Amino acid sequence: MNLPNSVMVMVLARLPVGNIGRLKSVCKEWKSLMESSYFRDLYGTINKKNLSSPWSILYREESSNTALEFFCERYDFKESIGSCVSRFLSEMKTANKHRRMSALAITDGLILLDVSTNYGHEVYCVADPVLRQWIKIPQPPPFSSHDSFEGTSLVTHMNKGDLLGYKVVRYGVPIFGMGIPMVRDRLCFQIYSSESGNWTYHQVSTQRPIFKILPPSPINLNGYLHWLCRGDQVIFAYDFYSPTELCRVIDLPQRSAKGSLKPPDQGNEDTLSISCGSLMYMNTDTGRPNQQLKIWRLKNYKSGSSKDSWELLWNLRPGLDLCLATNPVAMHPFDKEMVYLVTRETNFFQTHAYLVSGNLRTKKFQLNKDWKQKIMEFGDYEPRLFHQFVLPKRFGSIPCPRGCTLVTLPDQH
Repeated sequence: MNLPNSVMVMVLARLPVGNIGRLKSVCKEWKSLMESSYFRDLYGTINKKNLSSPWSILYREESSNTALEFFCERYDFKESIGSCVSRFLSEMKTANKHRRMSALAITDGLILLDVSTNYGHEVYCVADPVLRQWIKIPQPPPFSSHDSFEGTSLVTHMNKGDLLGYKVVRYGVPIFGMGIPMVRDRLCFQIYSSESGNWTYHQVSTQRPIFKILPPSPINLNGYLHWLCRGDQVIFAYDFYSPTELCRVIDLPQRSAKGSLKPPDQGNEDTLSISCGSLMYMNTDTGRPNQQLKIWRLKNYKSGSSKDSWELLWNLRPGLDLCLATNPVAMHPFDKEMVYLVTRETNFFQTHAYLVSGNLRTKKFQLNKDWKQKIMEFGDYEPRLFHQFVLPKRFGSIPCPRGCTLVTLPDQH
């Protein structure tokens, strides 16, 4: 059938988003059309009410390439994102001749992988498990003995759900800061940019001493990486797409009006998450007679006073009196009324862990004991190992830097 182009475009724009990736392979004209900003905007306008991104909350085990899925919404996808990610990681390991491989970061539909070579060297790969694509990043150059890199993460440049670029970031604290030995008041970065295809080195001042090492798995949002430093009671935030010489240091809400730290409470559990496009700070205080759950939204990136940076959204008691400790792990990416937690229960010297989902508005929390056996396999549950995997509304491939090769695994299903 020969359809006019205007009719064909309107037909394609009404198909489920899960079909778009496959239809791009029909011909070059369709691929060019579906990757254009015109088609993306048209698709978003027509499907505004029904267009929802599939998402999952994954638990990443550090010692393997396993990704356990807790909660998910598939929408028009035939399989859950967790199944898609696990299958892709298994095939990636086979494609790399069963070398050691671990996931360092999961964000905006991408996974940053660390793959060891036969010679012991580490190679970074940026992968899209839904499109089944991956790119090997060139090894970073040697760094100074004065630098101590503590982790690696991924920061993205997004526009209306479209991935414009990404940066692989190695981060740490210089051993010598400001010319004085052992003063930890600067951060150092090795940054690989998909736009330039090069590694660069950068140092920034934190304006405050860093008493402990930076925590792993920082949160990526709007070009920033956010490190929740519980010992310092601050969030270090740095914008990698508008670089400056200063790192933003945002006080956590627990700081007193004078800026001093409140006494630590052994019952405090906290973490960062993303919901409705904002950074959320979640804290449960289980040391009180009545357990409290508080959630704040970061309303601006002003350094210093917590009063000007945070908006308290929720303050309530979940009422989970069966638990010894309740860890907030994530929020619903599109609904700031939904929260997910992990709770522990000890009976006869055995500790069991369960998942809890809760509606903050209705104050109804549901214990999901169906997940008990799977959770027990992973032992302790650190919030940093939980990741939101939200499938962006994009139709294009991963940006491939110059000098790199985009590899697509064949779809066996």
